[in-house]
Amino acid sequence: MQSKHNRDASLLHAIHKILLKEWDPLGIRRIPALRDEYDDYLPNIFKLIQEDSSESEIFEYLWWVEQKVLEKKGQKQHTLKIAKMLKAIER
Repeated sequence: MQSKHNRDASLLHAIHKILLKEWDPLGIRRIPALRDEYDDYLPNIFKLIQEDSSESEIFEYLWWVEQKVLEKKGQKQHTLKIAKMLKAIER
């Protein structure tokens, strides 16, 4: 049985991987020095997943980050896909 610490670490790693390799609204995935660029959003997404939030709630958070924080135009279908991926992570 995996400890809570290990499960949490695995979940954070999975979120980080999806944000950097799949979501990546800034297009930085291939720049090693910027691998931590999305780390500020990990705690909120982690909490949303832990609280079993809906895909819609996860989408709304990601969309807000894209639009208001990163000031990117965004593509709703892509962001919806990412929210679905995040929701599907095993806790």
